[in-house]
Amino acid sequence: MLGWHISVYHQTDKGASPATIISPVGKRLAVWQTGPGGLDWINDLVRAGKAINLGGNGYPSRYTATAKHLLPHIVNGPPLAKKIWSTAESDILTEKWEGRTVIDQTEVASCLPDMWLVVEVFDES
Repeated sequence: MLGWHISVYHQTDKGASPATIISPVGKRLAVWQTGPGGLDWINDLVRAGKAINLGGNGYPSRYTATAKHLLPHIVNGPPLAKKIWSTAESDILTEKWEGRTVIDQTEVASCLPDMWLVVEVFDES
């Protein structure tokens, strides 16, 4: 399958400053699977100076941005998110695999606009 597995997390330090490539993550706000164009929205935010690409090799890659810039793209359904996820015959699925888009509205509501969050992206190709 070509695409991305994307998760958005709180930082464990309450997001007072931008995350780094090694910042530990806290509670998850959202997770979804998307096709090949699924990173366009976050890369648009990077180009606009509203997010930072922290690097990585796709296993994972990381970004950071404030809640005011990230959450509008997530709360009503993330861009190009698959409601039910795709799998390939060779995929190994464990009990932790959710198989669907999940948005934790309680965690989303707990975010202050200037709180820095972490976006973690895994390449599923």
